[in-house]
Amino acid sequence: MSSNLPDARIDAAARAWGAALRRIAVAEPCIRQEAGANETYMVVTGSPTYSLNGVYAFDRTPDAAQIERLAARAADAARSFPGTLPWSVQVRSDPDDRVRDVALRHGLTKQSQEPFMVRDLTSAPPVLGDAGAMTVRAISGAEQDLYVRALADGFGVPKELFAPLFTPPVLDAAPDVTAYVGEVQGEVVSTAMTVLTEGHVGIFNISTSPDHRRCGYGGRITEEAVARGHAAGASTAYLRSSDMGLPVYASLGFTVAEHWTYFTD
Repeated sequence: MSSNLPDARIDAAARAWGAALRRIAVAEPCIRQEAGANETYMVVTGSPTYSLNGVYAFDRTPDAAQIERLAARAADAARSFPGTLPWSVQVRSDPDDRVRDVALRHGLTKQSQEPFMVRDLTSAPPVLGDAGAMTVRAISGAEQDLYVRALADGFGVPKELFAPLFTPPVLDAAPDVTAYVGEVQGEVVSTAMTVLTEGHVGIFNISTSPDHRRCGYGGRITEEAVARGHAAGASTAYLRSSDMGLPVYASLGFTVAEHWTYFTD
């Protein structure tokens, strides 16, 4: 299931993920962000989950000095939000001891990995199958509460994790940012989001409500999101997958290009 795309295509997809993160950050005024050298960025969204706050290094060889500088900035930004805001350092592949030492100095002692998956849409274009009873539509910022509640239900977490990030300005950041819901008889059963940057479509927020799993809705809304990105000019799709989602995305033609490493407290 490993990707056969050349390193240059994988690098471009990783940079597109970084561009997508910054595009969302620009859309929401409350999000704190700062760019460093060598494709290193700080983004603190205010969402109370470590994966959506911290330092992100998109170069194959992470710059430990830049991560150190922005980690200090991320810690300060996290303290500016109410309560205790968790944050992380995220880098491509397996980092060296210098990056680990930076994380340790900031109390980020836990290390985990997550697969980064890609799909070449020129050789494997999307093919929409039978959606059954589900219809997919794009939504606007006026439906933020609907979207956030459905997303939280699908992931089994409080809606407060998503509300600071998926705000009306973000949901209205079309045409490059689009949120989708899948509905069955007027009930939202699945969610998705796409971000279009530089010929790439990033696939985010794939979720299905617990009462409607094993009906194919997650795969179907993913393929719909990919198809709409392809129609808008994307030649590559990418996503970051949980272990549970890996078989579903593999069945849709995504392959593992590399792994990202998280440092958390």
